[in-house]
Amino acid sequence: MHEATALRERLGGFLKGICHPGKEYALLKGAGFGWVRRDVPYPFDENGRPSPAHRHFLAETEAYAKNSLRCTLITPYAADFIAHGIDPRTPEGQKQTEKLCAFLARAYRPYAPCWQATNEQFNPHFRAPLTAEESRNFIIACLRGLRTGDPDAVIGHNSVQDAGLWDDFVREIDAACDCDYTGLDLYNGSWTDGGPETYIEKIRQVYELCQKPVVLMEFGFASAGKNASPDFHEAYDYIHEKGFRDLEDIFARSEEYIETLPCEPLKAMAHSCAPQDVPQQLYNSFPHVMKMWFAPQVFPHTEDGQAQFYEELLPLLLDCPQLAGAILYCWQDAPYCGFCGAADCPCETAWGLLRTDGTPKKAYDTVRRCFAV
Repeated sequence: MHEATALRERLGGFLKGICHPGKEYALLKGAGFGWVRRDVPYPFDENGRPSPAHRHFLAETEAYAKNSLRCTLITPYAADFIAHGIDPRTPEGQKQTEKLCAFLARAYRPYAPCWQATNEQFNPHFRAPLTAEESRNFIIACLRGLRTGDPDAVIGHNSVQDAGLWDDFVREIDAACDCDYTGLDLYNGSWTDGGPETYIEKIRQVYELCQKPVVLMEFGFASAGKNASPDFHEAYDYIHEKGFRDLEDIFARSEEYIETLPCEPLKAMAHSCAPQDVPQQLYNSFPHVMKMWFAPQVFPHTEDGQAQFYEELLPLLLDCPQLAGAILYCWQDAPYCGFCGAADCPCETAWGLLRTDGTPKKAYDTVRRCFAV
């Protein structure tokens, strides 16, 4: 039996999903998607009652189910818990986190047989204000709650990263929780180096690390933006223009550098994370500051290049024995970047299969040919 066969059977076949879906149910299913991946809001108001956001989201989830679209749901972030009086950095907060995630698993049990415990905790922005160690414990609390609330659900997390600290954490999480899959987010060709063949190499590495079926919880290719020069001289010119020698100088004088950032959202992101995470957060912000990609170009960041990327990658994913599913990022282009707020920033605006006006790109037909079988 192939490594992921049993999980595929539980999921009703290879999980073909899309992030941030719209309500164009026929168009979604026409592309071959049977799953949608969405972020669950914090479920209670200030008085401890189910919030309007929770009730609305639950109704939307039911609507997807009625239209034959199953759900992969993501539990809220640590910052959401803290904003509502639950601090997962404390033992009591971890217990409360478990209880809340158990509530969510019970509430969505008819619609969500697959759960992801929070999101990308290796990334300082998503785990803020937690440290890496605290976020490991947060993931464990979320997973334990999900398992309690719905023992039959497929559960896992997407915090595996390159070899290092988070590989150790993933082993600890798996030892503490009964996960069904290892989630992997992979953007080789845009955020990181490599073409389609490197996806299969990484999936196999993750399977060897965790000995669990892999679900590609996010993957995609941006259809806009130019690539930086191989020597990154654009970034170094920018650093010097702002009065800093190099990255080390930026990290040493981080507060001074934060004040030079071109917009308030990027400043707020740097201030929100744990103090030891500030250098990584500042490094991660460079594509937004420069509005360009720093990975070498494999395909051009155009609509044609996006379609070519999926033409090569999707058949490889469907044939990968360690892979139980793949969730494409994302359904529709955004009018502005969700991180820096700029309309001309390619980092979070051009990943969709649809344009901002709702018309399909060439990549939609490519995905349909591969997935709608």
